[in-house]
Amino acid sequence: MAQPAKNTPQPVKPAKLQANTAGAWKDVARFDVADDAACASVMDGARDIGFHATSDVKFRVVRDDALNEPLMTWTKQDGWKEWRHAEH
Repeated sequence: MAQPAKNTPQPVKPAKLQANTAGAWKDVARFDVADDAACASVMDGARDIGFHATSDVKFRVVRDDALNEPLMTWTKQDGWKEWRHAEH
């Protein structure tokens, strides 16, 4: 059963969960990565959706700012991984 939305203060570390099913990242939800329970719940939910999806889906957690800097990525093959800049 869905829980009612709670009034929460401004996030300390605002982030977004994004999904990619066809080449473009789409915002799914905003949350505070400094809130351990919220972060775990969002990431666990995305993992569960990804495992049961009938098509290929990827997820990522990005900073909720103009740059959308990736923090974590998820694939069915690798699970959640910390995002690293590509080595040159």
